[in-house]
Amino acid sequence: MTISLDERAAFEAEMRRRGFRRVVDCVTGGGVIFGAGFWAVFTLLAVIVPVIVDHYGNEMGGGVLIGAEYSARWFAFTLGIILVSMIMTNHVAAGGTRRSLFTGSVVAAVLTGAVYGVLNVAAFLVERAVFTGFGWTWHAPGDVLPDGIGWWAGVALSELLVVTVYVMVGIAVAVGYQNHGVWTGTLLIVPALVLLAAVEVAAGTGTADDLLGHLRTGSGPLWYAFGLVVVAAAAGWMHVHLSRLRLRPTR
Repeated sequence: MTISLDERAAFEAEMRRRGFRRVVDCVTGGGVIFGAGFWAVFTLLAVIVPVIVDHYGNEMGGGVLIGAEYSARWFAFTLGIILVSMIMTNHVAAGGTRRSLFTGSVVAAVLTGAVYGVLNVAAFLVERAVFTGFGWTWHAPGDVLPDGIGWWAGVALSELLVVTVYVMVGIAVAVGYQNHGVWTGTLLIVPALVLLAAVEVAAGTGTADDLLGHLRTGSGPLWYAFGLVVVAAAAGWMHVHLSRLRLRPTR
């Protein structure tokens, strides 16, 4: 039976769509499930610790979530490495394209970042409610008082930008080791760290912002725009690695 060019093109397009969906489902599903577990644990601690402190007649000056977002991004980074390492070889060996692996990873990173942003805000709201219930003053990270919905939206957007870049860079690190081995793969982490630092400064949160935040000038929207530029750069860095993905024989 002869297959027409149109039928062949339709079949190839369907295979690309299936490969894309598999990547999105795997990376997003794993990232969101484990990420939700991470934030659930910290949110529970944000309730339990103040209850214990109040029980003994003391008062907390700050919540337990101050360092949670610092940890959350590295958790997402690690998941990016693990989840893509699990699927990339089988994806390509089974006929999946490097393009679908890239586009699926971009979508998965953005979706994961969005979920982390929402969960971050939800955790802060729970902690603030607990503090308010005990008559304590709750300070957001940076010792500022939230000033309306704009502040909360900024928290979610910042986390979205940062986690998206962290996931993409984690994927690039995993593929870098796959392509180049230990020594060169390790050297390629250096430019990746620059991207991580840049997005933290743009978002105004994280270790890099603690060190370099005093250099920030201009308005918030300008820096969020810079954050989008960093996201695009991280996607480009990930694409460089994925477009050169090589299959290595298993031992």
